[in-house]
Amino acid sequence: MTQPSQSLLMPTHLQVNLVPFAYNVRHSPKFSWWDHSDRATSYQQAFQIVVANRLYQLADKTYRFDSGWVSSANNTAVSLPDLDHELAPGELYYWQVRIKDNAGNVSDFSEPNKFICAQAPAVNHGIWSPTSLSVGESLPTLGNVAFLRSPQFKVDLKKVDTAIVTAISRGNEPLFAQGADLFLNGHSIGTGSARPQDNYQGGSKTGVYYNQYDVTDRLVAGANVLSALATGASERRAFWCALTVYLTDGTQKIILTTDTGWRALDGSSAFGDYGLKIRSIYFGMIAENVDMRYYPSKWATVDFDDHEWPQARTNPESVINDQEIAIPYPSENTVRIENHEPTKRIQELAPQNYLIDLGKEIIGSLTVNFDSPTAQRVTVLMGEQLDPNGHVRHPLAAGPDYLENWTLVAGQNTFTTFQMKNFRYIELVGLQGTLHPDDINGWAMQQPFNEDESAFTSDNQLLNREYEMSKYTIKATNQDVFVDSQARERRPYEGDLLVNGLTSFAVSSNYSLDRHSLDYLIDNPTWPEDYKLFNVEMAWLDYLYTGNRDLLESRYEQLTYKLNRGKSSESFDGASQGFTGSLKNIKGVDNFDETVGLVTNDGLIDWPIPERDGFIEGKYNTPFNAIFYGAYRMISQIAKVTGHDQDVSFYEKRADRIKAELINRLYDAESGRFYDSLNADLTVNQHTSHHASAYALCYGVYSDQLMADKLSKFVANQDHFIGSVYFIYFMLKGLIDAGHADDAIALLTNPDDRKDQKTFAAILNTLKATIAPEAWSNHYKPNMTLSHPWGATPGLTIVQGIMGINPIEPGFNTFRIKVRPGNLKKLQVTTPSPKGLIKVAYQRNGFQAELVVEVPMNAQAELVLPEEATDIQIAGATSNQTASAVSTFNLASGKYRIWYQTIK
Repeated sequence: MTQPSQSLLMPTHLQVNLVPFAYNVRHSPKFSWWDHSDRATSYQQAFQIVVANRLYQLADKTYRFDSGWVSSANNTAVSLPDLDHELAPGELYYWQVRIKDNAGNVSDFSEPNKFICAQAPAVNHGIWSPTSLSVGESLPTLGNVAFLRSPQFKVDLKKVDTAIVTAISRGNEPLFAQGADLFLNGHSIGTGSARPQDNYQGGSKTGVYYNQYDVTDRLVAGANVLSALATGASERRAFWCALTVYLTDGTQKIILTTDTGWRALDGSSAFGDYGLKIRSIYFGMIAENVDMRYYPSKWATVDFDDHEWPQARTNPESVINDQEIAIPYPSENTVRIENHEPTKRIQELAPQNYLIDLGKEIIGSLTVNFDSPTAQRVTVLMGEQLDPNGHVRHPLAAGPDYLENWTLVAGQNTFTTFQMKNFRYIELVGLQGTLHPDDINGWAMQQPFNEDESAFTSDNQLLNREYEMSKYTIKATNQDVFVDSQARERRPYEGDLLVNGLTSFAVSSNYSLDRHSLDYLIDNPTWPEDYKLFNVEMAWLDYLYTGNRDLLESRYEQLTYKLNRGKSSESFDGASQGFTGSLKNIKGVDNFDETVGLVTNDGLIDWPIPERDGFIEGKYNTPFNAIFYGAYRMISQIAKVTGHDQDVSFYEKRADRIKAELINRLYDAESGRFYDSLNADLTVNQHTSHHASAYALCYGVYSDQLMADKLSKFVANQDHFIGSVYFIYFMLKGLIDAGHADDAIALLTNPDDRKDQKTFAAILNTLKATIAPEAWSNHYKPNMTLSHPWGATPGLTIVQGIMGINPIEPGFNTFRIKVRPGNLKKLQVTTPSPKGLIKVAYQRNGFQAELVVEVPMNAQAELVLPEEATDIQIAGATSNQTASAVSTFNLASGKYRIWYQTIK
């Protein structure tokens, strides 16, 4: 019999500051990696990190820094204090890591990973297309779109280690969208720049983000051209970029920057821009009425002849003004992905009338490569839904009307559109010719996403589809910051972040966008008062998932401000037309009433208002106090981590007092429900909305299991969801945490798919959503979007609830597995963690249950079996063992097989 390999494998998944290519390193970079071993129960005992300026120096072992062997089991958010003085702003560095395990084995060094130390670029003025008079049938130059091309340049590739494009796009801020698509030699290199952050780090200046793109592999030995398709909605329209090469001799050189030597073509005629806007009530973007008589086909390629284009003009306003500061974007760059879903289909609705179903909704635009038999004009309709007659509903329910016209020429028509739209369906009216499957494709905007990091299957196909919808939601909606929906508001919200972030944790190891979105919202709070508390909750969860405490330490004071929700001149109720206050993160007014032991004020509860189950607001409101109870508990834990020792007991006491007073004043033991609220005179509003009890259950406001059981029975609502698709997060989490996963699973797997039913079967089968929607259907919110991550609760509920995979210690040093299968007989999940992939499979046959668990190296799992489990046997990474009196086991790294008998 062949013995398994005992080798220690080299580390993978290298990250600095939570990203694979970090260019935001200012000081004390945080290194992370995944360890791997073929040996069971292996863990890291020491690591060695080496750093060099150029790639060849790693091979030659001429390091700039060598940590030597550091005795440490940590492979998450690792700091090297001695490294800081070796790092210089604007410089490129490579690093590798190798480890030693507890058996003395030494791994190979990892593949190299690079990072750049931040240095604000020397930005002055950006460029744009000049204005000019219209010629012939061309349109006046409105200046909303510009095609920009650099002069051709050559690079001696033998001397180049790395080539970096740094870019900033201004003027598109009113659209809440990134303003430029960047290309090198005709290849898309990304989209930028990320939206600015007002009140940056609690200050008075706006952080203007710049993006950096590694284009080393796109350079060629001959002529090269850098280009951009840029759009702007304000007079600050400007595009700035620079190409920096880091040479093998250790120097760096800027070989190209935007100036009047670039060529610039106004895009008004190419996109038929005569001032018409596609609008929601929050923004207006130009309609893309592509006119191929003026569109410069293949304009981004090297060989394109741009000699007739005018020279670029300089915008006299500075790209970064005195009230702004240039900041490196801390997450992954948005890229363009051509969409090719296997379920894509084309249907001829009538002669010259075609419907393209991309298979899934995307956020982005289109690539077109169509051979037209004649010059023609085609009407183009896009949307998230079809109308009852099978045509595209092009005025989206959310507001924007995706109605455009294309003027095609005889022969090949090759172009891309660029405005950010949310759509699945494209209808072409009046199209002559044969439409092939790849003539028109989606051109999605999203951050890189690794499909192989997460998966789920079960014996319930509906639950499987809910997981896939949730996973795809995260993939499709990750642009430069978490937002409610790109279709209508395009704005971050803390409540959305709660669901979006937790589902992202469940399906992706990209933790940086959650971190960035949280940081953005700390500075730019939204109007619901309870939403502000979710900053505290997500800050704590961010730490548990990443093991990186930087945000807790740098933002502790601002997080404490979130707990001061008293009404003042700065308060906003979300509807007042006379609001004169500010939504900046100010210190605020403490709203804890010492005499009553509860907080005053109220939060969103649910949205839209009819979804609140008749909730009656008072001065002291149960949902708001329940959320505050959770927030006080979590801020006390944050205080402990950050060394604010005096705050720990202060916040713990407040949490305990709120819990006690809620139960004493607002819980009805006879009905097992919480009343909605107390009035100022402490009389009880004796209405018992499901929301009051669900929030209390979610945040653990119960004294014992009997009380939890009573609350759960009411919250489960006889296995029918109540409230909005957002609110069910609190329902499901409360039920699972209280020991009633059976009810949560019954709610998720309700097969009723009739129109307007509050089920995921109806969302998938009748609404036909592929990204989580904003509401159960148009009936409940007529202006809904079908691209709203706050509806992606099934994904997080499956991984963190049903499969019970959650961190115990920061960075998953230890984590819990507590499978709660309900009536399901087969479950299998893969989910990422900072330590690597966690895999759990469950199968039941009669009363015999079996678990297969894979714990990544350098982590330890606490496996919790049902209390009624008997005849427990464990085989695998450790020696075989049998237990009958305990239900909790600690599993070191490796693969395990567990059998037990269950009475259910």
